[in-house]
Amino acid sequence: MRKTFQVAKNEALTYWQNIVSSPERAYELFAHVAQLRRTYLGGTPWLTAGSGGLFPCRIHPRCGYCSFYSEEHFSLKALLLCLEKLEELGYRQFHISGGTDLDGGFEDELLEMLRQIQQHCSIGIEVNLGPSFSKEALVEMKRLGVESVTSSLEFTNPAIFSATKPGDSLEKRISLLEACEELGIASRSMMLIGLGESMEDRIDHLLLLRSFPHLYQLRISRFMPFSGTLYSNYPRCSTWELALTVALARLILPDREISLGAGNSDDDIPLWYLAGGGNQLVGAFVSATERPKRPDVDVYCLDEHAYVIDSRKAKEHILEGMGFSDVGFLPRRD
Repeated sequence: MRKTFQVAKNEALTYWQNIVSSPERAYELFAHVAQLRRTYLGGTPWLTAGSGGLFPCRIHPRCGYCSFYSEEHFSLKALLLCLEKLEELGYRQFHISGGTDLDGGFEDELLEMLRQIQQHCSIGIEVNLGPSFSKEALVEMKRLGVESVTSSLEFTNPAIFSATKPGDSLEKRISLLEACEELGIASRSMMLIGLGESMEDRIDHLLLLRSFPHLYQLRISRFMPFSGTLYSNYPRCSTWELALTVALARLILPDREISLGAGNSDDDIPLWYLAGGGNQLVGAFVSATERPKRPDVDVYCLDEHAYVIDSRKAKEHILEGMGFSDVGFLPRRD
């Protein structure tokens, strides 16, 4: 990894305080962080693919804001069909997501899934199933060619983490990032904003992530209230909060991929990019349920309760308006 400049906590807080006192200074910050993206990442936006709950979530009690968990396993046979379709569409990377077992109860199933994928597909695989794995399982995942392992901290303020994720473990999630460092495995993480954390909390979170050199990506999720959850009446996190957090993330993590996470929409892409976001966008995902039809989204039914939802045309339409005409499926430096 190339040598990067290091922004200290007090410098990051000063940027934030200056914007609070004079909001137009945000535009100066956006110009600065956009240049950092060009310097360290270069390239143009590119598309990856992911999934919802391929594994059941065994976190109890449930996270207070979550409505995306699954109670069942996604069929391996159906997944292989979906991955073949994604490859046919041009996708070269897929994120296995959804479900956590703090006791490692499904790591054998995951390893078998990875072996089957390796035999049937050439698509690159990333794994996002929380701190569900022993170190031995991580070693096998590395041997099987897994491109990265995700540990979504969401929050690093212990009080907010325990209030919103009472059945989860911040310590185990940090330990997973530490294990990836020890084993030389690329890692990813996620930050959720808009549930009461301060900007200082977010900066502390970013500084913690900077201590993991193998972490190549941070996805930032914008809180959205969902009916039936503990936080259903909590206000939606604003796009301005997202943009400022992305900009500070680019300052602190200048050479990492800063991506959009859950709770964001295609309409957030321009401001995210303006504020120093990265180049990776999710263009397609595998789902157990069909989505409402849209003219700019293609839906493929591959098996019972197995769909590939391809929003490439919707992403390309937005990116073309931003001056990008050559959107691919792998990162590329100009």
